[in-house]
Amino acid sequence: MERGEIANAVGAMLQALQAGMLERARTEAQAILQHSPGEPNANIVLARLNVDEGNPAEAILHLRVAQQAIPDHPHVLNMLGVAHRQLGNESEARTSLERAVALNNSFLDALLNLGQLGLDYGRLEDAKHQYASALAIDPENGVALTGLARAQLLSHIYEEARETAEKAIKQDPGRHLAKLTLAAAQLRLADFESALKTAGALAEEADLSADDRAYAAGLAADANDRLGRYDVAYEYYQRANDLQAEGFFNLQDADASPFSPKRISSLANHLKQGAQIKAPLCGEEELMPVFLVGFPRSGTTLLEQVLMSHPRVESFGEHAALGTTCAELFVANDKYAAFGAMDEAAAASFRATYWREVDALGELASGRIFMDKLPLNVVFLPAIAKIFPRAKIVFAMRDPRDVVVSCFQQRFGMNVAMSQLRSIDNAAAYYDHVMGLAMATRERTDLDLIEVKYESVVHDLEAEARRVVQFLGLDWDPAILAYRDLARVRMIETPSAMQVVEPIYSRAQGKWQNYENHLAPALSRLDPWIKQFGYA
Repeated sequence: MERGEIANAVGAMLQALQAGMLERARTEAQAILQHSPGEPNANIVLARLNVDEGNPAEAILHLRVAQQAIPDHPHVLNMLGVAHRQLGNESEARTSLERAVALNNSFLDALLNLGQLGLDYGRLEDAKHQYASALAIDPENGVALTGLARAQLLSHIYEEARETAEKAIKQDPGRHLAKLTLAAAQLRLADFESALKTAGALAEEADLSADDRAYAAGLAADANDRLGRYDVAYEYYQRANDLQAEGFFNLQDADASPFSPKRISSLANHLKQGAQIKAPLCGEEELMPVFLVGFPRSGTTLLEQVLMSHPRVESFGEHAALGTTCAELFVANDKYAAFGAMDEAAAASFRATYWREVDALGELASGRIFMDKLPLNVVFLPAIAKIFPRAKIVFAMRDPRDVVVSCFQQRFGMNVAMSQLRSIDNAAAYYDHVMGLAMATRERTDLDLIEVKYESVVHDLEAEARRVVQFLGLDWDPAILAYRDLARVRMIETPSAMQVVEPIYSRAQGKWQNYENHLAPALSRLDPWIKQFGYA
């Protein structure tokens, strides 16, 4: 193509894009690049199409070419930021988007994308700042209002979240995320009837995604629960779980995962048959983490917030560092013997891998204890005993009936473990499997472990906190009792996020009685644990 022909082709390509004729725009762009590989507009068009289709790596390649022709172009930088965000590259995304705004401080799209990036990574103050900047440019922007409302909700500023969400809905009555945010804010403000009306309507909207309808059904369930309409709440909870599990039913039978019931039971049986896990020698000076474990909904998030309020305790939230390190030891029966025979050199290698995973999460300040909190790391207790022989373990306990009902009531992200919790019966069976492995491990190892009952924490927080702090070898610090101050400013990515900012309450104790008729068929699996753990 001659220069004039390329200019005409670029014009036709841009017209096709503007008219929504995406395939024609793609064809035109590809034809242009065959003759002029560095043409920026064609590269930008292909980058945009790749971003829209979820191919960010391909988009970045085109954008890098475009940058050679038009460096420091705000729109190219904005698109680079979006592509890096899709890839999970927070730093690169932030750098590109901030540069775009620096070049054009009224660039609305870049501000909105920075706001979303803040939400993605729990930088809530930054998210609120970016959305406020966007609203200063366009006070009625529905995306900015919805994003700001979401950031306010996650910051536990519920009245402001409600007001902002209502503004977003007024601007665009079809904005579903704003309505979901409104329902959540209404629920947190104890306006249960309004929350039920808002969320119940969304749960019936067929054009919402299954995840959004699951979230709406869960909010409607929570509202009914707080209104004492337990049978209706149960139906909503079941609907939410079924919606969230759509497309993930194969997870429940993914036997290769260390979190599958079959794999957990296999390892428990291996231990019960007499296998002894003897830890290899380990240097006294070597750093050991504290592992905070327990079945989900046993109070681990509350304990984490309390202990993190101690100035010498650090945690980076829930992560898979331990699982990434040692999952290979649990994926087949023939691995168990080799695991039991592991020598110190192999254990040291696993520890080095673990700390590299932790270092990627954040920098551990000198003199601090690292607390690794992930409830279902309980299935890796045999590995902890072998690889981290001097690690301290805080084991959260709670009435098994309350645990199972509470698990059923949550909207967990789907994976092999969480897929086991989508019904009360399945959750009870999974609890039985996990506790069977935990108790078998405790019988066959020398774990340095303390049990902490949720009910005891609720009854006397200071006494339990002092007991755990002493177990960890730390001096008492009164900041621990002000844990809610930390929880208000920290992004908590668990279903307990809303609860831990409230004063300690006892309404969650014995809540299983509200669902006793639905729980009854599962009690045969739970009764032995109810008795063993002292809840009979």
